[in-house]
Amino acid sequence: EEPGFSCGIRFTAPFITKDPVTGVRNTGMYSGHFRSERTLIAGIARTHHAMLYHHPSAAKRGEPLPVAIVLGALPDINYVSAANLPYGVDELGVAGAIRGRPVDLVLCKTIPLEVPAEAEIVIEGEISATEMARGEPFSDYPGYLMTERGLRPVIEVKAITFRREPIFTAILVGLPPSESNGISRTCREMMLYNFLKYSCNLPEVLEVCCPEMGGGWNWWVIRMAKSHPSKPKQALQAASGMDTTNKVIIVVDEDIDPKDPDMVMWALSFAMQPHRDVQVITGRSPLLDPSAYALMTHPEERFFPPPVGCGGLLIDATRKGKYPPIGLPKRKFMEQALEIWREERMPELRLKTPWHGYALDLWTADDDALAERVAGGEYFPSRTN
Repeated sequence: EEPGFSCGIRFTAPFITKDPVTGVRNTGMYSGHFRSERTLIAGIARTHHAMLYHHPSAAKRGEPLPVAIVLGALPDINYVSAANLPYGVDELGVAGAIRGRPVDLVLCKTIPLEVPAEAEIVIEGEISATEMARGEPFSDYPGYLMTERGLRPVIEVKAITFRREPIFTAILVGLPPSESNGISRTCREMMLYNFLKYSCNLPEVLEVCCPEMGGGWNWWVIRMAKSHPSKPKQALQAASGMDTTNKVIIVVDEDIDPKDPDMVMWALSFAMQPHRDVQVITGRSPLLDPSAYALMTHPEERFFPPPVGCGGLLIDATRKGKYPPIGLPKRKFMEQALEIWREERMPELRLKTPWHGYALDLWTADDDALAERVAGGEYFPSRTN
């Protein structure tokens, strides 16, 4: 992926596993690192469902965990695999809902799992309950190489099946723009919006943004209407509870575009006071965030640095109290300027919010009348009346 730095060959794709006791199926977006012609290293974080629930369940029985790796899946399966759906929700069932029909499944040849029939390539294997192998440096979503060379479970390949003339579809991982971070952003935004608005009873939530440069995990911005002063804090607390891997969560007013870094910076600069509006929380899991632990001296701390894990920031960047108008010309004047612009056949403009001024709280009818007279050329009379 990064010639000159990557120290191995890997792929990123949906991995299908089942709990050997309950039969709960999970389809997650993980990585497989080639170790030999018949073995892989499982690039699955301890906090991901396959390793958090299924692998320990199999290990308690002294059994390897069957795994089917789907290369060349359709986009709906790739997206649900990366969506971090609640445990117990069948990702393949959600993919069927997206496409409007059940996903056609076929049995694997050597393991008791089903895979999408339209897959280009399927690697059938078993994740060892005991055998571990050292990983080599590889690039990932934070935009850095993971160099700690930690031990990960070994996958023994049992069979590889494929279509005639199969197409290998790569999902590139690394410093954005990358396919993995683009998928992660889309999935995090859909899941976070649905969680806040419908599961947490927050109809005020209007939009969320989980930028690719934050890996989809580490920087969340929530745009919301404020019906009550408590709502921004409720949204922040709820979002932090959705997953243990988020890091910086910001709530902004409904007139702030969460996808515009300049507008988010404006809100942070002039609608927030750190001592009043910022809360530091702990108990976070860093995933692959290299700022969280000493890569070379304490790699064992990567999943939950002692004693309280990693930290997060909850920032209420909504306006408190009364604010003056936005410092731009009123809409009618900006619209007149736009008409002139178009009459002169100037290049088409891409307006960004806010593109005109508007009143907030600290503005009276007298202020408005005075400003109208000044705009009409009555500056000196208005100053003496």
